[in-house]
Amino acid sequence: MLCAESQLRYVIMDDPYFDPKESSMQFRLTYEGKLLSSGHSQHKHEIRKKFHPQLRRLWDITPSLKEMRNPVLGLVEVNRPPDRSRIEYLGEQFSRNNYQFVPLVTRDLGLSFCGIDILFLRPDDPGNVIKKSDIDNRLKTLFDALRMPEGKAELGDYDYPGPDETPFFCLLEDDALVTKVSVETDFLLEPIGEDFDKNDARLTITVTLQPAIARLDLRFRSVNFR
Repeated sequence: MLCAESQLRYVIMDDPYFDPKESSMQFRLTYEGKLLSSGHSQHKHEIRKKFHPQLRRLWDITPSLKEMRNPVLGLVEVNRPPDRSRIEYLGEQFSRNNYQFVPLVTRDLGLSFCGIDILFLRPDDPGNVIKKSDIDNRLKTLFDALRMPEGKAELGDYDYPGPDETPFFCLLEDDALVTKVSVETDFLLEPIGEDFDKNDARLTITVTLQPAIARLDLRFRSVNFR
């Protein structure tokens, strides 16, 4: 769904079933640097590497996520051995191309809502994220960087994880799990380097998650995630 709310803010995809009264988890990711419209695999993985430490810290400081570092006691998730933490389970399940990926949003998580709201600051004029009924290719680059790479070709030259990238934390198993996307654009008033570059971007990405069903083993109960 492409819906222009104003010249500066677009709702690209909406979810009418989101209930703001229900318990949800919300956090923000940030990115500052180049965001290319023809983003190749190397560029996308370099952006993905910027999100990894932020998501790792999210797992460290959010109580409900921090508990998932411990083995499950008494409650066994389908297909997961009881002596494995969720992080270990995900790292094993998504082990590929020398990496152990830990996506936060997965198909087995039982989410009814995964919303992504983006504040996109850039040197060019606000607006124009919708071009001929399609989204700006820079946003496509961003969404590819928010999800796990599908294969070795999407890692660029990064054949092996860095010293602090095992496991490698990312937001999405698959960007098809996102149910709402909105983008607000505005001027970038301060250069990222010495001078303004047309490919510069400062992004604030607000992620909102809402469970569909009670999953006691994942701490998804009718309480706040924080």
